[in-house]
Amino acid sequence: MKGDIFQGPDSPAINELNLTSTEIRETSTVVADDPFRAIQTLPGVSASGGNDFFAQFSVMGASYNSTSIYVDGVLVPSPFHGTNIFDGATLSIFTSETLEDIKLLPAAYPEKYGDSVGAALDLQTRDGSRTAPIFRASIGLADTDLLGEGELGKEKKGSWIASARKSYLGYLFRSRLNDTSDNVSFYDGNLKLTYDVAPNQTVSFYGVGGHTLYEVVNPSYTSTPNNIGRATNDFMMGRVGWRWTASPHLLVDTRAAYLQAPSAWWNANQQPLENDHDAEWVAGGNVVWSWQKDHVLEGGWMTRRVADSFLNTSYKADGTVAGVGSQSAVGWKNDGYVQEASSFFGNRLHLVGGLRLDTVERFDIHPVSPQLSASLQVAPATQLQFGVGRYNQFDFPVVPPVQYKGCTISFESLETANHYTAGVEQRIGESTRVRVLLFDRQNATSYDSSNGYNPITNTCFPGHGFINLDRDYSRGAQIVLQSRTANRLSGWIGYTLTYARQSNFEISNLGRYQITFPTLDDQRHTLNVFASYRFSPTVHVSGKWLFGSGFPVPSAFNATREGDYQRLDVRAEKDWALTRWKLALYGEMLNLTNHNNPRYFYTSYDPTNGTSTVVTGRGLPITPTAGLAFEF
Repeated sequence: MKGDIFQGPDSPAINELNLTSTEIRETSTVVADDPFRAIQTLPGVSASGGNDFFAQFSVMGASYNSTSIYVDGVLVPSPFHGTNIFDGATLSIFTSETLEDIKLLPAAYPEKYGDSVGAALDLQTRDGSRTAPIFRASIGLADTDLLGEGELGKEKKGSWIASARKSYLGYLFRSRLNDTSDNVSFYDGNLKLTYDVAPNQTVSFYGVGGHTLYEVVNPSYTSTPNNIGRATNDFMMGRVGWRWTASPHLLVDTRAAYLQAPSAWWNANQQPLENDHDAEWVAGGNVVWSWQKDHVLEGGWMTRRVADSFLNTSYKADGTVAGVGSQSAVGWKNDGYVQEASSFFGNRLHLVGGLRLDTVERFDIHPVSPQLSASLQVAPATQLQFGVGRYNQFDFPVVPPVQYKGCTISFESLETANHYTAGVEQRIGESTRVRVLLFDRQNATSYDSSNGYNPITNTCFPGHGFINLDRDYSRGAQIVLQSRTANRLSGWIGYTLTYARQSNFEISNLGRYQITFPTLDDQRHTLNVFASYRFSPTVHVSGKWLFGSGFPVPSAFNATREGDYQRLDVRAEKDWALTRWKLALYGEMLNLTNHNNPRYFYTSYDPTNGTSTVVTGRGLPITPTAGLAFEF
């Protein structure tokens, strides 16, 4: 049976966009070999705030903070290099050569991905080759990568793949941005081992980790004891898995993982400013049972123990300590789902339905969330698609209650969302499709009012459970033309129209009133174009053009917007296959049109005249890059 070139092994009723391993490499840039830059090329996706330097992204009006990221079935909150400073940069901990597949689920996705209310991203790491060892070295403008892979054991029952990367981004900042004030560097590495302990059982280990250093070398401002002089952050993850094919109709997959992401800031005098530490234990699994032809039942669970803490210190002008603050939170979260995927009428009708249950420590509510998707083949090349789902995102772990003016203050908050999608897909031959999608996400944020303090009446108020104070939505339409071939023209053109607005309830002496304004992810028009063409087995060219109307920036009711974002990148590759080794030469031009693409830094407010000023910096200018890759 021949697989669908646009659809993964999931049911065609599931709304998804995916990147193959080849597309991941082609859409990742040479200067920053980052799969998350490849994700930003997908239709409806933009770099957060239109910032070239950030790997985070928004999806059709949904923010990165409301997107779940799964790596081999493990929920990973923030797999990035980078520091949370206004003029910083981020890069994912992964490289394109170590990923097999990326799947983006923008709306109405299955409940197995239902940890967030916006979108879901599923990354699958690849196994090493079960052949003699192969090594690859890539040298580029911003980093050097080393990768090796091969068989594990003489009987070829397993494989290994390992990679390491070292950056010299400081050179890029100095040469292309003329920025001599900062120095940024990082290194990372990963290892994956896979072994067949029996013909139907496979065990695996995956580990990834990295370190980032940020230093202010020649500040353009007068530094104070509360300004950052140096910052570091780390990310570490270890995962073990067991996969058992009990029969041709029954699959069991289990996993356990540990993650931690410590970060620290110091001032120019090496005095500590902040120290954060996030750590998490994860265990989970799922069972897939093909109980009848065209009917698949799936169930799974995940348990997480999360511990977050931070310690910050502020200083007086003379460098003495002005104050110290700290906070910590620890808690458990458990969830489970069950899902049925069925086909009827000769595979013309596909249905996927599921239920999910979430329980979280310190939350008195345990929501059950449904999801349903359907696709109907109305003609040999035409398919109608529908989806609906409800999702919950817990602010977790919860800070323990505190006492304030004799009142117990609780901090539980919960986001809920209802998703609706409807679309039509038309196939043109075997390698081309046109898809039109309508989408609507309706979100609400609730706060636990079981305990609290009323500043107007200066009294404690009794409990009322969770009450809703904030609402937002993101809705619009998308049209995508996509072609996927092995040796000819491949790529896509995707246009997305989005309206994203929020409504907040405010309480004052005048009473309770509602205000409505754009969200920070309200990018009205988004155009994503990618094309790839292979002239011969050894010559390959590709390019991408990204356009987005301006995002709002934090300001009074988010009324101020950035200018339009435009970026054209072109890339060429030439390969030489010699007797015992291969050589690849890459050439790339980033932002060929040299569009400014300003990066938002901060908004300053002048209380004397009541005006606000938005401070921005230049985005990535036109940047030629080149790289060499050796394989032996």
